[in-house]
Amino acid sequence: MNDSSTRLPRALYAIAGGRAVSFLGDEVATLAIAFRAKDHYGHLGVAAILIANALPLVLLSAHAGFLVDRFRTKPVLIITTLLQAAVCFALAVSPAAFLIPLVVLLACGTAVATPAWQALIPSIVPAEKLASAFGTLQSTITLFGLAGPALGGWLVGRFGFSWPLVFDGASFVVLVAVAALMRADRTPSGAGTERQRGQVTAGFRVVWSDAVLRSLLILIVVFIVVLGAINVAEIFFITTALHAGPTGYGFLGLCFGVGSVITSALAGRLTERWASSRLFVVGCFLVAGALLGFSLSRELALAAVFSVLVGIGNSLLNVSAMVIVSARVADEVRGRVFSAVQGLASSGQVISIVLGGLLLIVVAPGTVLLGSSVAALIVLLLTVGPVLRGESRSEVAAS
Repeated sequence: MNDSSTRLPRALYAIAGGRAVSFLGDEVATLAIAFRAKDHYGHLGVAAILIANALPLVLLSAHAGFLVDRFRTKPVLIITTLLQAAVCFALAVSPAAFLIPLVVLLACGTAVATPAWQALIPSIVPAEKLASAFGTLQSTITLFGLAGPALGGWLVGRFGFSWPLVFDGASFVVLVAVAALMRADRTPSGAGTERQRGQVTAGFRVVWSDAVLRSLLILIVVFIVVLGAINVAEIFFITTALHAGPTGYGFLGLCFGVGSVITSALAGRLTERWASSRLFVVGCFLVAGALLGFSLSRELALAAVFSVLVGIGNSLLNVSAMVIVSARVADEVRGRVFSAVQGLASSGQVISIVLGGLLLIVVAPGTVLLGSSVAALIVLLLTVGPVLRGESRSEVAAS
């Protein structure tokens, strides 16, 4: 018997499709930008690109979240995504000197668009279906993204750096069309009201006042700090220790995506059997453990196996974290809370990128990966307690 009440809304599938196409473009462009930065500036250039992509998410988190909770979602998404498309086309034709400034502008759009999409989902999906909804989104997005690294590696190797960025710009145009045509929308309770003091930082106050969210974010930030140096080192590890070029790099990204897709598709069933907090912790341990194995690999085939495991763990922790945050936060501050989570996580990423760039000056890439993985496992053992003990089914209103 088919019960329509158990189905996810059609709007969710439209959003998943549009974001999946955009994610495919992002994956293609990310590889092109990373290799262009590596060719022109070395490992410090890769670190600079990563910082440029993360810093706006930190600096704009409070105001981006306030914007999401102040205006209707559709106009915000349409305007922001159009600007991102324009930046991608500019990246395709600009010299390397403009690479970092344009990446900063692209990330400014992400700082607004990501919490806007995240805040929209709980407003159109019943609470009991959130895990299935976020799992569907992630599995669809990752499924499209499977082709991203391989396609990006092929495009860079065959045509250079410009065409991948044109492809990304076109994918943003597709996402604009989805945002414009979808019926789903979110009108925040603060829309049209007079701005009051303290509203901009309400998301951070909500996170800090809730014991579970506070513990979750502390774990995430510290985890990212000790693990994020891998983002700088991996491209050098893959090209030196594993002797792989852009195609091999893309293949490992494909393996990561396979693990993520499989797990995301099962997210709804998994959360019916286990608490989201437990799945989150399992995902964290799996990511750190698999990255430890990846750092010890010297063959591409073995590294591919560990990349699949990293994808599985990454999917578990991402879906679980979104469910926990959505279940504990009232709609009136949801955009600001999601933006605060994004900003805090990105702050850890910026710190880790700086550390990774400095470490690579004196330490081999494989050593950076190994040390970061071991440190992440130690951090998890010290910080998972409060998350596991917390409840995940209450609401927190704006304070």
